[in-house]
Amino acid sequence: MTDRCAPLRAAGVAVAAVLALALFVTLVVPRGRGDATPGPLLRANPNIGPFRGLGMWVDIYDEAAWADPAAAAADMAARGVRTLFLQTSNADRPGSFVFPEATAAFVDAAHDAGIEIVAWYLPALRDLASDRRRVADALAFRTPRGDAFDGFGLDIESEVVTDPVRRTERLVRLSAELRNLAGPGYPLGAIVPSPVRLRDDLAYWPGFPWHELALAYDAILPMTYFTFRASGPAETAAYVAGCIDEIRTAVGSDAVAIDVIGGLASDAADPETRAFVRILRARDATGGGWYSWPDTTEAQWALLARFEPGAAAA
Repeated sequence: MTDRCAPLRAAGVAVAAVLALALFVTLVVPRGRGDATPGPLLRANPNIGPFRGLGMWVDIYDEAAWADPAAAAADMAARGVRTLFLQTSNADRPGSFVFPEATAAFVDAAHDAGIEIVAWYLPALRDLASDRRRVADALAFRTPRGDAFDGFGLDIESEVVTDPVRRTERLVRLSAELRNLAGPGYPLGAIVPSPVRLRDDLAYWPGFPWHELALAYDAILPMTYFTFRASGPAETAAYVAGCIDEIRTAVGSDAVAIDVIGGLASDAADPETRAFVRILRARDATGGGWYSWPDTTEAQWALLARFEPGAAAA
């Protein structure tokens, strides 16, 4: 596949390397250590536009969506979806885009339907040069008519790098480089594991870099996936609320933008879906998403449509 970003990277590689190193050093220095005044908790003036309201997720395995991007985007728009989160690739795939032509069709179709579209990519953090190249390709992607993604999300969950200290160092470095590539005003989201799991399963990812991510990204998108971890509306509500509260505690600020990824549509009962939406509203989440479009039922759509940022709890 043609490397669209080669000229850009060739021209700016030296400057980008210096900037990435500077931001990396800034992010890994603990806040306030040795200073009279603690450092900032969040990015200044975060751009959370694509991370507001109802979102819908499509991964590279959703055959029904990729078969007809225009129909999928039109259906989402009719259901009140504001943002489509579209997977471009993962570290195990041979290229930056699994479906390059359909990706372009999705970008154009989403914009035609009035939907913002955010690319997301799953790195392994094993080969940072490859991960960096795929991130850069997503940022530089243009459709034949010139449309681009409206934001980017980094899917943070891989345990390929087994040493959590090394994994964290690589994640922080890649996040710094991603911010430098995207620029200060470009919307970036950190797609993070369940915060409750990170808190309770100390063997999974000890020392998860909440503060560093809050400085590099505009919004935190927790993979709550309550359908794996809760049963019934009461447990669902408690679990999703716990994830939101844990992020705010870990980051140290209630102002952090949180766009919650809910349960799997194929496994979510209607009362659980209702509880999910209620907690998004009660906890004043910035946004909320559903995984994924092909499996969402009519009843779920009706319940998800009730979510509106800033609305009072139902």
